[in-house]
Amino acid sequence: METFLGLETLLLLMLALSAWALKRRGDSGLRHLDRVRREHAQAQRALHDLDWIAQNIEEAVFLIDRDERIVFLNRAAKNLFSAVVDRGQSFSPIAWQLQIQPLMDEILSHRAESLAQTVVKDERAFQVSVRACPPQTTCAAIVLVSEITELQRLGRVRRDFVANISHELRTPVTTLRLLADTLSHEMDPHSPASEWIAKLQGQIDALHQLTNELMDLALIESGQMPIKLIDLAVTDLIAQVVELFRAQAERKGIAIQMDVTSDLHVLADPVGARRVLGNLLHNAIKFTPTQGQVIVRARLVADNIEFQVMDNGIGIPARDLPRIFERFYRVERARMPDEVRGTGLGLAIAKHIVEGHGGRIWVESLEGRGSTFYFTLPTGMARQPK
Repeated sequence: METFLGLETLLLLMLALSAWALKRRGDSGLRHLDRVRREHAQAQRALHDLDWIAQNIEEAVFLIDRDERIVFLNRAAKNLFSAVVDRGQSFSPIAWQLQIQPLMDEILSHRAESLAQTVVKDERAFQVSVRACPPQTTCAAIVLVSEITELQRLGRVRRDFVANISHELRTPVTTLRLLADTLSHEMDPHSPASEWIAKLQGQIDALHQLTNELMDLALIESGQMPIKLIDLAVTDLIAQVVELFRAQAERKGIAIQMDVTSDLHVLADPVGARRVLGNLLHNAIKFTPTQGQVIVRARLVADNIEFQVMDNGIGIPARDLPRIFERFYRVERARMPDEVRGTGLGLAIAKHIVEGHGGRIWVESLEGRGSTFYFTLPTGMARQPK
């Protein structure tokens, strides 16, 4: 009898424990289900917000799958084309209409991660960029289309305005220059007014340089300054430019060194290449103290010739380096005297010329230690012997 009561008690305990475990598991399951519901609601709200943003941005957005079919498009994408476009349709007709099928082929074949180009269609200009989607997503590419017609029109207006202003300023500046030179020759060099005339000539020269550089920049940006590619010996190119600035360097006691092998050739426009190299060399001399040193180097890097202009001058602050090639950008006036300040256009012109050759230009600098400007130009026909 006692044994039976013990078994009954044990059975009751086991049943109680089972009921408690089931209840605990049920409560845990309910909490888990509630958490899943909350996360699902948050995800739904996030998707709704993303869809609202995508539908209301001005750029046209297309998501394309691996079969080149439209997975998603926003309202701007539908408004951009007169033909009816919707999800599930092939993107190929639109790609050919936008002239971006080659870009799509490169992205979908995994030969590129991101490509962009400007498209002109029916007197309207568009900036089209194609980017590959991450591997774990259902889409294969995202296409963004932005209309830039107004931006290009404003760019043309700005270039025309700058070109017209610089052209109109040339005549009065030339007249002022002639009058100042005449006064300088007629005046007693020992009189106090001669110093004023010298300062006047300096300001007129600066204005003359500014008008010329404004005109050149407007022509380069509008594509009206042609680039005539000629095979040039790098040694001769550098030597010609160095010779032009040797007297300026000697007046400051600055030594110019050339470090280039004699068999390097470059394919470049002679005038443009000399202008870029001359601008960098002029700046190196201008911003290097007396008894300093400037080194001009050139070397073969892949299919390009890399030029270097190195100085041990005042250097460029780190905060100014990202903007040093912007037009009219100059390092703050407090760091340098007026006599060494330029127009802020020389490096912008150099950048346009180099990029017009398919090269690139950049700078490395430490304030107080000096600067090294680099630029690349395509290798000429006569290459370094194997």
